[in-house]
Amino acid sequence: MIVGAGGAGLSAALRASELIKGKIVVLEKSKHVGGSTLISGGYLGVVDPVRQLPYGIHDSEEQHFQDISSNADNTGDPELIHHLVSKSKEMLEWLEKAGMRFRPELIEIYGSHFPRCHVPEEPNGYGYISTLVNRSVQNNVELRTGSPVVSLDTDKSGAVVGLAYLKDGKLQKINANKGVILASGGFGANPAMVEKFDPRLAGLTCNCAPGATGEMLLQGEKCGAVLKDMNYIQCLPGVPPNGKIRVRFHNDISRFILINTDGKRFVNEDSRRDVLRDAVLSQPGRSCFVIVDREGFESYDLLMRRDAVRGIETGDAYKGSSLKELAEKLGVPPENLTNSVEEYNRLCTTTALGSQHHPIVKAPFWAAKSAMSIHYTMGGISINSSAECLNLQGVAIEGLYAAGECTGGVHGKNRIGANGICDALTFGMTAAETLASK
Repeated sequence: MIVGAGGAGLSAALRASELIKGKIVVLEKSKHVGGSTLISGGYLGVVDPVRQLPYGIHDSEEQHFQDISSNADNTGDPELIHHLVSKSKEMLEWLEKAGMRFRPELIEIYGSHFPRCHVPEEPNGYGYISTLVNRSVQNNVELRTGSPVVSLDTDKSGAVVGLAYLKDGKLQKINANKGVILASGGFGANPAMVEKFDPRLAGLTCNCAPGATGEMLLQGEKCGAVLKDMNYIQCLPGVPPNGKIRVRFHNDISRFILINTDGKRFVNEDSRRDVLRDAVLSQPGRSCFVIVDREGFESYDLLMRRDAVRGIETGDAYKGSSLKELAEKLGVPPENLTNSVEEYNRLCTTTALGSQHHPIVKAPFWAAKSAMSIHYTMGGISINSSAECLNLQGVAIEGLYAAGECTGGVHGKNRIGANGICDALTFGMTAAETLASK
């Protein structure tokens, strides 16, 4: 039994179907599969010398480990981080063998701090979900959508032996001979839960999947699982409270700058995600603008460009033939915006920044109105490197496994960019392998 049909759940399902002869059922409370993976930017952070070395990028598992640890002030669990970076290359090879395709180049995305981010050929997370679903169905995995799980069943010893879920309003029960894998996502789409653990974030919009409401974390807790790091909640540039479309000019760190309502650049765009979150929240109106030029705009996929064009109609994006015209449309002082862009461009040509960042020089110029949105919750069920759920004594709970955003400890207080999908797919695969070995 697998709870959740996002990246973690579907990777667990496919891997389990390769290892187990018995029946594998995935329960998804939404009417559609995909979860937050489907609507994500799709970037996958994995050390990959085959792709990196031709571009002169020297990387290692040790470097990836240090990037994860240091950018979270060493608050992540070293055992889990080590498993993530050492297992993810195997996961990537397995995923590509299943049919997933990536572009040849790797980039550094917002908050990733290194160019190890694989870019899927298909927009967003479509490639992952279609690949995993198609192969899982071929292997006779059963996907049941519109089937929210309401409880986990345990025996007298406390082992998880099944679950109960709703289908068409009727309660159904299933026994799980091997166990249950929780892959139900985080709680970013639950405003009350977010406010409970970080009151500063009350009232922000959310770009998580609608189903990321945290019920299964609480069900796991009822079975004795420990919840950890629940106050670590990540935000990304997203739709302001009165906005309509999320225009994602911020994805490629080499292409954009952030300016405030005074037209001034107020933070280094390659800062940590928690630093960027706090910097934007400290601005007037708790919002900012993301600026790119024509080349930056054209570097993004068709869906992102489509959203930008639609954003002009809804007031979420702006386009100007010059920086002066763009500033007037934004309602910021033209001189300040021009000076901010020119100073950034000077940094691109006179410092080490230039080897990694593109000057903003080619008209037309674009801007997206942006505020912080709830993006990812780093807290959740405590697990070990075998994806087994742990109780208060640190002992594995028999029959209960977890993977992806419903777990805690992998990322600590600050998740680096492109590690969300890496975590989901790697630990989903691991959970299936551990379950199959029992």
